[in-house]
Amino acid sequence: MTTGNDCFNPRFQPCYLLRESKIPCVVWFEDAVAHYGVPTIVFDFYILVPDTDLAAEVLVKAGWTLAKQKEPRIGTATVDTSHRCLNPPTPDRDCLPTKWDGIGTRPLPSKEPPGPTTTILLPAANWNFPLPRFSHSRTVSYLDFFPPLLGLLDALIGSLLDNPHPDSSLWLHIMLHIGYLYQYVPALKKRDFAEGLKYEHRQYHFDTLSGMSEGLPFVRHQRLIREKLRQGTIQLQECSADRNNEELFSGRREAEILALMPRPAEESAGESSSSDDQIDK
Repeated sequence: MTTGNDCFNPRFQPCYLLRESKIPCVVWFEDAVAHYGVPTIVFDFYILVPDTDLAAEVLVKAGWTLAKQKEPRIGTATVDTSHRCLNPPTPDRDCLPTKWDGIGTRPLPSKEPPGPTTTILLPAANWNFPLPRFSHSRTVSYLDFFPPLLGLLDALIGSLLDNPHPDSSLWLHIMLHIGYLYQYVPALKKRDFAEGLKYEHRQYHFDTLSGMSEGLPFVRHQRLIREKLRQGTIQLQECSADRNNEELFSGRREAEILALMPRPAEESAGESSSSDDQIDK
């Protein structure tokens, strides 16, 4: 298998290793949403795989080491889901960046992309994402490891609504990624994007575009809506709730309160006027 220098990214080394062993995989979380234009910082490298133990075995044979974790984590969230955390091999000394000893000219920052980092293997089945079948393509680009936008959003919405602990840090972690996609990806601002989503997730899209506020009441509402869509007791609509519902449209109420508050410039002008009056007196 060949990759070519133009399509190899060291951060994605685990994906190449898995592919060489004919294990399908896709990147997840920060790397996935960043690919679609979200200006987020990437941290640990998350990958969805069909079997975390088998995938971990492949990486260990390539020099990776299983990391010891007191509590399994995804981001800052402590989770009870099965996953494997691995650290990359220690780079050769010749590959390490040159350290400046304070003498002479400081070396320029390296233009090389960062190397592989701590990698978290997640079971794809737990994240509502159907992995594509393995392809025997001879040329592989790291772009091949990104999930399609529709599949990414579908899986994140499904994972959010399936989460049995809606007040947990994991719930916030998932919702943050969904919110980023809606904020920064132009395609998601269009109503017809829903046509490619699962039927049971289309109302989520419509309600988000209608201006519903993100939060626990919204998630509870969307769970109920999804169940009704599954049962066929309701139909899709422009918005599934009364827009005067302040629990679901808290942003509007917040805007009204802010509109009633004096602006800083007005306060300054008022204080200045009072001072002038006192001087005149």
